[in-house]
Amino acid sequence: MIFPWQHKVWQSLWQAVSANRLPHALLLTGMPGIGKSQFAERFTAALLCAQSTETNPNTECDCKPCRLVKQHAHPNVLRIEPEKAGAAIKVDQIREITEFTNQTSLQQGVRIVLINPANAMNTNAANALLKTLEEPCDNVILILISSQLTGLPATILSRCQRIGLPTPSREESVAWLGNHIHESDSHLHLLLDLAYGAPLTALRLMEEDIVSTRQRLFNALHSLTNQTDILKLANEIKEVELLPLLNFTISWLMDLLRLQLGEEQENITNKDIANELIQVKQKTSVKKSMELLNYLHELYNQVQVGINLNKQLTIETILIRCQHVFS
Repeated sequence: MIFPWQHKVWQSLWQAVSANRLPHALLLTGMPGIGKSQFAERFTAALLCAQSTETNPNTECDCKPCRLVKQHAHPNVLRIEPEKAGAAIKVDQIREITEFTNQTSLQQGVRIVLINPANAMNTNAANALLKTLEEPCDNVILILISSQLTGLPATILSRCQRIGLPTPSREESVAWLGNHIHESDSHLHLLLDLAYGAPLTALRLMEEDIVSTRQRLFNALHSLTNQTDILKLANEIKEVELLPLLNFTISWLMDLLRLQLGEEQENITNKDIANELIQVKQKTSVKKSMELLNYLHELYNQVQVGINLNKQLTIETILIRCQHVFS
């Protein structure tokens, strides 16, 4: 199945398939949490489906190729992804594409390579992929998926047809979330605010109980405005993974900056802690907040590219820097 906000893109792509005009390389783009991977998987299954050329993406099919795609077992599909979360896609993984595209197809139909996320490729991997893009094989389609185009070389961007998947409207997101979780509209809106409008991210926040983790972190940040034992505080939030910790801290700090720069409370993301942020606003300056924000962004980028940071030391350093800003 694909999501309601993706139907127009699906119909456009399927028209290209019907007219035999589908490019050899597609780049699916859009913000995280809107269903790019699910769209790619469903499109892959449709291209390999043995029973129908039906353009309705939500038509159920139990043919062998569709089952194999769902089980990640179809011999005509190669998935390239990081070996672990936050790691890079390496050149040896990209070199597998050459062997895959040159081998005799074990089943009828196109061969499809899914690279997700494409921006995780390191420099050598990107260079190796460029050679494949420059000399495409017949009956092979490459589908790259990325939320960060800045991580991809211009040479790769220019050789792929970019397909932008839309972010759903707030009404679409609330309706979709309401069908999956039973919460009040105000809570659904809060989840979407925390997810920057991405419904799949909002659903994950709910399922993983990340909202309560966020509250613990925000309580810790607010307590830094008073004299606080940093080591004790770091120990209280040590179970929080670095990426969500940095995400929420950056979100908290950006809201603080908005208030410092005169924005109305209605324009901040974390509306439920507006009063606490207003209190903190009185104790710091825009300059200090910007310096802290730049530091947090640098840390976030390091974690994203797989740099192995000492978690306990990193949390302590973040709290110390935050306390310095509020002092």
